[in-house]
Amino acid sequence: MDRLFLRVYLHIFAGVLLAGLTAQAFVIPRINAQLARNIEASFAVPVALMAEMFEERYSQYHDFGGPAERASKRFGVPVAIIPRAEALLGDAAFGRLDGGEVVRAGPVFESVLYARIEGTGHVLQVGPLPLMFPLGGARGAALFLLFVGGLSLGVFALLRPVRRQLLDLRRTAEALGKGELDARAVVGSRDVIGALSTALNHMGEELQRSIAMREELLHITSHELRAPTQRLHFGLALAREAVEPDEREHAFERVERSLEELEQLIDELLSYVRLKGRRAPAGAAVDVRPVLAALCETLTIVPGRAAIVAPVPCAEPLVVRVEARLVERATSNLILNALRYASSRVQISLTREGRAIHIHVDDDGPGIPLAERERIFEPFHRLDDGRTEESPGFGLGLAIVRRIAEVHGGSVAALGSELGGARFTLSFPV
Repeated sequence: MDRLFLRVYLHIFAGVLLAGLTAQAFVIPRINAQLARNIEASFAVPVALMAEMFEERYSQYHDFGGPAERASKRFGVPVAIIPRAEALLGDAAFGRLDGGEVVRAGPVFESVLYARIEGTGHVLQVGPLPLMFPLGGARGAALFLLFVGGLSLGVFALLRPVRRQLLDLRRTAEALGKGELDARAVVGSRDVIGALSTALNHMGEELQRSIAMREELLHITSHELRAPTQRLHFGLALAREAVEPDEREHAFERVERSLEELEQLIDELLSYVRLKGRRAPAGAAVDVRPVLAALCETLTIVPGRAAIVAPVPCAEPLVVRVEARLVERATSNLILNALRYASSRVQISLTREGRAIHIHVDDDGPGIPLAERERIFEPFHRLDDGRTEESPGFGLGLAIVRRIAEVHGGSVAALGSELGGARFTLSFPV
């Protein structure tokens, strides 16, 4: 963790250094050029007046006398009269000088000004001017140290809470990795670190819930597998003890039924477990009308005491983006569940409300108590006390229906039916 913040500091200082080098290469030359123009413009008038003074002196006395030395002593600036050829100027600068302009030469903070003295072969040289760089010497070093110290304090104040949050995230992740599923991170801010803490807490909650459900599922599964295996042992014992061929055949039939029941239970368990780990599938657009029509036609051959009333055909397409196989499985489970408890009639209907399509399965059976309408979608929960020939099943059918609905962003609900029994409503977003 400390290495991370050391890298942050190094990157910041590297950025400051890069900015300084960039300024030195591109910004400071432009500033210096502007300062040079400003110095030349500011001193042009007094230097030109001084050159006229020397010109007037030369015209009267044919020499320059001692004014240059006196000016140097009075103003603290070197003033000299030199031959034109000794001026350190380029061709362009000499052209300006001959045109009567005051010309600046040399570094910005060591500027030397030149002015032509008319009627002579000499020029007036003023400078180097006593200019000082404002950030030079000890002052610049002190300012730089103050800047670095202030930047370091600011970065430390900014990164200290981030470091504390990251350490808390690491402790929480390590605790979750060790199996301490109740460990949670402190959400101390609304920035990206806070969002990460919230996501980690949600992950811990989901992990805790998933493991609890898995343990519960394993416990209930072991209990559910015990019944068919006990019947298998009992049937095999009867087959060994049977004397008559008919008794032995009857015992083997019981063994076969127990094996079929065990196979069905394993198939239901596998279906439920696969669905628990699924995300929303990239299903194609499916019109649910022909899917339900074909399903009702198939299930009419299922032996039972109730008749299936298929949905009334409608002209409007009822299209949802789903995996048709799973939707058919969910609706089939609801219809078979209704056939199990219905007295004489199971009715399927389709409706659309806004952005949702609803598949309704009604029956005229005994209905579902209000307190049980949510619990019946839990794995292995059954309204009856046990499976009988009249009410077979393992309590996974409705749990599978709910999971299929959730996978597709939909829902399923148990309600009361106008037929007097139960209504199951399976909803999918359009």
